[in-house]
Amino acid sequence: MSVDLGVLAPDVTNIDFFGDMASKLGLSGFAMVGSNPNPFRNLTENMIVYSRVILHGKSINSVRKQIDMIRRKSMIVSVPLKSIEITNWAAEDRRIDLLTADATQENRLRDTTARLASLSNTDLEIQIAPLLKSTGLNRSKILKSYREAVTTARDAGMDVILTSGASHPMGLRSSVAMAHVGVLLGMDRAYADKAAGSLPMSIIERNMKKLHPGFVSSGVEILRKGEEK
Repeated sequence: MSVDLGVLAPDVTNIDFFGDMASKLGLSGFAMVGSNPNPFRNLTENMIVYSRVILHGKSINSVRKQIDMIRRKSMIVSVPLKSIEITNWAAEDRRIDLLTADATQENRLRDTTARLASLSNTDLEIQIAPLLKSTGLNRSKILKSYREAVTTARDAGMDVILTSGASHPMGLRSSVAMAHVGVLLGMDRAYADKAAGSLPMSIIERNMKKLHPGFVSSGVEILRKGEEK
């Protein structure tokens, strides 16, 4: 069972088409920006759409205000690799699920950021769409940037997940296809399979637990009278 946590469609009215394609590719769900005011909903009996929010801001305070408002309303919360101040804050904050690698090479993943993220279970997201859409020298630059980010993350113990970054249904990829890209980025095959399969699913499972009314923090849950842990 695999999920794609990075659907970036500009028009959510295409959601049914995304669902159809995701089903054909063997996915059980996908996270889509702007898709739902609730953390998740069943698109069909076998397809779940998860809500995703990408946090942008010029200062830590502006980003903090956003996370306070949206965390319990969103299944996936991500922050692009931008200024070191905001990126390091996001890496430390357990409410942030993903740091998204910058395909332009303007903002690279630093060792210190990766180490902070490894302690808070914040994963590095590699969106494969920029790589697949590029050609020639530009593709080589993106490939180099992504490889460096993956190496930095893994050396620091930070997990990496692969997402499609799809803006239209044809941009979706199966977990097997994304794992092939992971190998191209320097992952061994076993880890590439995890990056496209079990690791994204583990984020969903972890966040589903956090949505439980009795959840306080990791390992702590309030039980009602008569319940046993």
